Amino acid sequence: MDGIIPNVTAWCPSAFSGATGEMFAGAVAAVVAAHCAFVAAPWPADSSHQIVDKATELSYDFIVVGAGTAGSLVASRLSKHWSVLLLEAGGDPGLDSEIPAFLYNNQKTANDWNYKTEPDGTSCLGLRHERCTWSKGKCMGGSSSINAMLYITGHHADYDSWQSLGNTGWGYKDLSLYFDKVEKNLNLNDYRFNANPLYNLFEEAYKELGVLPIDKLSNEAIIGTKITKLLTRNGKRLNTAKIFINESLNLHILKNAVVRKVIIDADSKITVGVEVQVTNGKIMQINVRKEVILSAGSIGTPQILMLSGIGPKKHLEEKKINSIINLPVGQNLQDHIFFPIYLSIKDTVPIPPEAFTFFVMQYVLTRTGPLSTIGVTDFMAFINPNDNNIPNIQLHHMYIPKNDQLMLKIYMNNTGYKAEVIEAVAKLNKDYELIGLYPTLLHPKSKGEVLLADNNPTSKPVIKPNYFKNPDDLKQLIESVRFVSKLHNTNTFKALNAKLVQIKLPFCTEFSFNTNNYWDCYIRHMATTVYHPVGTAKMGMKEDPNSVVDYNLMVHGVEKLRVVDASVMPGIVGANTMATTLAIAEKAVDMIIKLYNVKDEL
Repeated sequence: MDGIIPNVTAWCPSAFSGATGEMFAGAVAAVVAAHCAFVAAPWPADSSHQIVDKATELSYDFIVVGAGTAGSLVASRLSKHWSVLLLEAGGDPGLDSEIPAFLYNNQKTANDWNYKTEPDGTSCLGLRHERCTWSKGKCMGGSSSINAMLYITGHHADYDSWQSLGNTGWGYKDLSLYFDKVEKNLNLNDYRFNANPLYNLFEEAYKELGVLPIDKLSNEAIIGTKITKLLTRNGKRLNTAKIFINESLNLHILKNAVVRKVIIDADSKITVGVEVQVTNGKIMQINVRKEVILSAGSIGTPQILMLSGIGPKKHLEEKKINSIINLPVGQNLQDHIFFPIYLSIKDTVPIPPEAFTFFVMQYVLTRTGPLSTIGVTDFMAFINPNDNNIPNIQLHHMYIPKNDQLMLKIYMNNTGYKAEVIEAVAKLNKDYELIGLYPTLLHPKSKGEVLLADNNPTSKPVIKPNYFKNPDDLKQLIESVRFVSKLHNTNTFKALNAKLVQIKLPFCTEFSFNTNNYWDCYIRHMATTVYHPVGTAKMGMKEDPNSVVDYNLMVHGVEKLRVVDASVMPGIVGANTMATTLAIAEKAVDMIIKLYNVKDEL
């Protein structure tokens, strides 16, 4: 810090003279030093210099594709016993990824694949080009570097339904052991909840409707309200690449490396290795001895499988790809979709624009304050308007201060809403503080697909989520609106003069506000993804014509090829998907350890 002070005082020496000036110079230097220490946090090293010129001579016991939520965990665990190569299409995420409150700033950056869905004329209508933006992490840590950090394990019935399909060992009783392991390793049992007065307000309002608080220590998504645990520590994001990847001599990491395909012997159906393209354009083959493990996510994994000749035979032939194994890769796509309902409330204490500077200073020096959290987005409610014991709607929450100039427009722009939608919400916010309630459909009946655009590995795939293809999905979301109407009429919200407000969308003017026809139109325009695509390499028995991998996560009909990520989920879980993805990764490592008969010290 002593080296910083001369640079600070050089700006205007007279202002830093005397005892008071020295004190201010020391304070400024302390802020700069704290920020430098924050930025200097190391990322796992890139092993390019050890690999690129020697690729043909190298082989590894395991090659893991994707350094994301699952891949980082898998690569780290396996490297304790074997040589492992971890391949990541992106690089190291930037400073914004570390700060919890800046989660929306990570979208539309180099850290984001920035996928787009195909327009279908019935959904995503209020988004640019009528295409929903699917942000997925393209960097060390994958989507754990850009997501909302919410840790929820889902409902036990989700996993029991997986086991009922013949997936032995994947019921809730089995998975709970791996959730416990994840939570122990992340120290979530010692989680400190942030105090926010809106938590109490929300909790009291839901209580009036009989939706009661869930035990704080529970991570399950059961009927009730809860403050969700976040993957944060000391005010910073817990990125999986930093949590799990160690300095093991057995682990090499190749960053900015695009996996073009898995190399499979067409006759024996044995996996040989991978074909990789690095930043200088060089294409090389790297061989594997035991397994290639795909952890590229629910979009990347099916794309790589199909480029490798594993997928729907007719589709591959159309794209001029030699079909090796005919499997329904890319099918069974499921995703959570949500939309905002806005309540206006009476003015509380205004936040002056200059307060943001104070919040930054507070965060840099102490890692506390508003920038160390995600506001009230970690407050959840799980409901079922049909009085079933299993929730079918999850409500996310957001508080937007009057005339907000920081969060609202960034969020809506990066989400991909059309300019007229953003202007309509901003116009309302200019006059009112807003509470956003976001009903989320937990178990959609509609299913989509991921297809190849062509046989070029650098092309983005075609994503068809088929939102609302099953009319029951839209019906359930309209039912959730009626629940919100009851919520805003509770005494708790009445005390804030809360009103259900209409966003003046130019697309739905023909319908009277708060009618079913209005909400049908509104939801089709405003609903978008919660970034939870799953299921595109479905786990199931070989006899299941819709499955891609078995309950050991091995690809049907291919040796030495395994999938470990959210794409293996047979059905989407009724909560945010990160916790489940981590549990899948932990279980996969356990299976591999047992298969090769080594002792794991964890």
